Amino acid sequence: MSFQLVTLLTCAAGMSLVGLVYNAIAVHFMVGALLATVVVSYATSRLSALALEWRREAADRVFEHEPVEVAVELTNRGRLPRFLLTVVDQLPEFMRAEHLPEFVLPSLWPGERVRLSYQARAAKRGVYALGPVRVSVSDPFGVFHHFAPVPAVGEAVVYPRPVPLGPLEIGETGADPALSTGERARASDSGTEFYGIRDYQPGDELRRIHWPATAHHNRLTVIEFEHGSSRSLTVVLDAMAGTEFGAGADTSLELGVRIAASLIHWVLHNDGRAGLAVGSAEGVRWIELDRLDREYEALEVLARVRADGPLPVSQVLEEAGQYMPAGGATCVVTAAPDAGLPGAVALLRRQQLHVAVALLDAISFDPRAPGFLAPAALEAAGARVATIRRGDRIEAPLKGVFLANH
Repeated sequence: MSFQLVTLLTCAAGMSLVGLVYNAIAVHFMVGALLATVVVSYATSRLSALALEWRREAADRVFEHEPVEVAVELTNRGRLPRFLLTVVDQLPEFMRAEHLPEFVLPSLWPGERVRLSYQARAAKRGVYALGPVRVSVSDPFGVFHHFAPVPAVGEAVVYPRPVPLGPLEIGETGADPALSTGERARASDSGTEFYGIRDYQPGDELRRIHWPATAHHNRLTVIEFEHGSSRSLTVVLDAMAGTEFGAGADTSLELGVRIAASLIHWVLHNDGRAGLAVGSAEGVRWIELDRLDREYEALEVLARVRADGPLPVSQVLEEAGQYMPAGGATCVVTAAPDAGLPGAVALLRRQQLHVAVALLDAISFDPRAPGFLAPAALEAAGARVATIRRGDRIEAPLKGVFLANH
């Protein structure tokens, strides 16, 4: 009960007593006016929210820890002004705003539109549902405050941030040296064969522009080189239900997603071809990327990954193996290698594929995690294994399995 309401009711009660004692008609009229004010204020506060129109906007594609621009647009579609509006936005778990997203509007006149905006940051990658908005609408006298949730919902997609891996090589001794010269090493430096020319696309190096063709066609044209199979890397990410260990933003799945994003980022920035296979509740999700400007497709999948798939990583690897070119490489990222994984690795090795396993130590994330297949069994099947624990930097272990001459 607000202070204004207590004051009005107290005045009405006192004046009623005075009116009864002195039988003063004017006093009774004033009591009726006070009670009418209470009734009108109550009705006004209840009806005010119905004429408000809401629209939400969000900068829905950012990397983790980057600011997300969130805005709520409010319009008064009614014929009467609205007073003392309090708008509070609700943020999901792992997303925090620098300041409490609460706004107070003294008034909102008919047809008036306001835009309320703030910044928030996400502590981990993922898909975040924004809203609903909690709004408090008051009458002109501030007697009653009506709180109501408004379904102004939205979605923000937060990408995992790739870690720069520096110079690595795919495969074994004799592999294509173009991928050992650092990020953005170009196919034109590697001795790969000329394939043709095509229109310039965002992400292409200016040094690859074919100036005679550009002048002839009056548009930017670049030289394209043929991608050999040894320049192909497929990442197989284990997302089986029950294989995520740890809590909050520091889990084995989050580390696995970061490794997958980093490997795909690295191979695409070196003019290679990248593949991504992830088990999900709907089955195995497979995408293949051949250009740098398509990296966001993999990031979109990785942002939405959840540990809810029905298949163990060995079956995901076997299904993805049919899409992998001979002579290429694959990296399996898992915290729960199952008993069938060595057989799947051996099958790919017989197909002339180079196999690496980024083995995430589940016990380092959760001491109660069960034991899984030993790295020796995977190495015996022909895979190079890098064991990565919670808190480790990922660059050195990945170099250990991808360097060509170790």
